[in-house]
Amino acid sequence: MDRRQLEYFLAVAECGSFTRAAAALTIAQPSLSHAIGLLERELGSPLFERLGRGVRLTAAGQALMVPARRTLRSFQLATTAVRSVTDIGFGRLTIISNTLWAVEPLVQIIGEFRQAHPAVQFSIGDPARRSDVLDQVRSGDADFGLVDGTPPAGVLESQWLVEHRLVAVLPPDALPGQTTVSVTELVPLGLICTLRGTALRELLDTELQVAGEASELAVETAHLAAVIPLVLAGAGAALLPEGLAEDAAQRGARVLPLRRPTVAAVHLIWRARGLSSPGQHFRTLAASMYGDEA
Repeated sequence: MDRRQLEYFLAVAECGSFTRAAAALTIAQPSLSHAIGLLERELGSPLFERLGRGVRLTAAGQALMVPARRTLRSFQLATTAVRSVTDIGFGRLTIISNTLWAVEPLVQIIGEFRQAHPAVQFSIGDPARRSDVLDQVRSGDADFGLVDGTPPAGVLESQWLVEHRLVAVLPPDALPGQTTVSVTELVPLGLICTLRGTALRELLDTELQVAGEASELAVETAHLAAVIPLVLAGAGAALLPEGLAEDAAQRGARVLPLRRPTVAAVHLIWRARGLSSPGQHFRTLAASMYGDEA
């Protein structure tokens, strides 16, 4: 039993006639009849009742319908899997990135890529910690990752994409008259941030360490989306990249630049070997859209 025989069997079953099935398959009817005869002999049972100009499935034929369709779907899945490696028109890319860098620059890169290659699918994971990004890319569970700070070496390669400047986001009436602010001045307001190990928390902890302040929060939340509403509600202040801070300002928050300018450099990382054709194109596009460190 082979794929061709199953395709012929399903065509006859769906068309209800050898003549119509042969026309749909664009083959000669004797060739179709011969292939079905070989399949029936191999299975040891007739699959069709011949009824003049048409045919009807026997009990054995009815039993074969579901397995035949399932087998042909498996063949199609196998073909798609190979094409995903060799043909840019097909495939799936898995990317792991915290929400900060997923908003900017990842969504812009994916949007541009999908317009050029709409058959490529994406899966985006949100790590609990920066180390999760490195682990998943190293293990092959993710094709790409986005991280800030010094890019990793070893089995991973990296491409600088963009730098995000950090700014202070305060409740609307906080620190009136000031045009800049230090991290030390934010501490009395109470700091709001995400959990330890997340990208935003690591950035804040670094700033606190440089300022000689204790790494203590007024509100620690697992939900990045809750940070701005918490600030607007008067629960405290936060450090955020400029892109997110713009949204906070539009909603009424007070946004001030830090007195000591601080930036977070974002890198795209991937395994040194083994990128699929879609992955290679994605890497090239990311570098062309961002990646000009000068």
